[in-house]
Amino acid sequence: MKTLFTQGIITSVRSKVDRSLSLTIHTPELSTNEKALFMDLQGLNTEMTIKPLDEKPEGIEKIDKEIGSKTQSQRLRAVLYVLFEQEGKQGTFDDFYRSYTEKIIDWIKSKLNDEN
Repeated sequence: MKTLFTQGIITSVRSKVDRSLSLTIHTPELSTNEKALFMDLQGLNTEMTIKPLDEKPEGIEKIDKEIGSKTQSQRLRAVLYVLFEQEGKQGTFDDFYRSYTEKIIDWIKSKLNDEN
């Protein structure tokens, strides 16, 4: 798989529910082979650098996040949901979640020093 380097114009920016963005980028006219290079990358996680050509860049802003990554609290909630399903779904998930997170909180509190 080759790395692509070309110019492009961001023609549309849409906000998504998960707080990410969807970009539409227009490329220069491409040959059939050049189009195929882009098509090979469709659906793959890629790294992008976007640098304005018409204005002087004012440094680099690095956004160091992975696509599709969840916060720690989202991961914990998802894992607790799987546990809820495996234990037979007794009651509602919200009740299970509150009860289980209280147990986790109490366990962490038990590890704290009593100096406060």
